[in-house]
Amino acid sequence: ALFSMDAEDAHHFTLNNLMRAKRMGLAGCIGNSIADDPRTVMGVRFPNPVGLAAGLDKDGAYIDGLAAFGFGFIEVGTVTPRAQPGNPRPRMFRLPQADALINRMGFNNGGVDAFIRNVQASRWKAEGGVLGLNIGKNADTPIERAADDYLYCLERVYPHASYVTVNISSPNTKNLRQLQGASELDSLLSTLKAAQQRLA
Repeated sequence: ALFSMDAEDAHHFTLNNLMRAKRMGLAGCIGNSIADDPRTVMGVRFPNPVGLAAGLDKDGAYIDGLAAFGFGFIEVGTVTPRAQPGNPRPRMFRLPQADALINRMGFNNGGVDAFIRNVQASRWKAEGGVLGLNIGKNADTPIERAADDYLYCLERVYPHASYVTVNISSPNTKNLRQLQGASELDSLLSTLKAAQQRLA
C-alpha cells in the first residue's frame, strides 16, 4: 500500500503511524532493542553504534516514536533559522530496481523555534538517549552571511543537544558547498567553536 502512495506522502504516513503506535503503548511491537555495545566518541557515550542520521525527522516531531527501534543515537534536522518550504514537489523519487530513494527536499523544515518545541516535548534525551541536532542555513540567506544562520541555530539548539552537526553538504541549497573550501570551512568552524565554548 505504501508503494501506491507518493513517496513523500508515504514517508509522513509512516512516521505519523509510528507516533500513534507509541502513544497507544504499542512501541514494543515496533522493533527489538539492540544489544548494548557502548562507544565513547568525543566525550559522548553512545549505548551502541547503530544510529539514525538526520533527514528522516527534519522537525524533531517523531523522536520518541523512532526511539522504539533501539537506536544508539537519533539525529534530527536539518533545521534552519526560519521555516522554509524546500524544493517544489515532487522531490522524493523511488528507484525500486536499486532499492533506493532520490531526495531533493531542499532543507524543508518549520524553523528552529518550532524545532526546539518538538525537541523539548520529547522524552528521549531526558531518559538518557543521545540526541544529535543538525543545523543549516536558509536558502535565501546569502552565502556571505551563512555563519549568521549557523550561529543563530547553534545558540538555540545547543542546550538541548548531545551533539550538534553543521550541515554544509546539501547540493539542494545554492552555493552551500562553497563552505567546504579550506578557508571558508576554517572560518565557519572557528566562529561556531568560539560560540560553543561560550555556551558550554
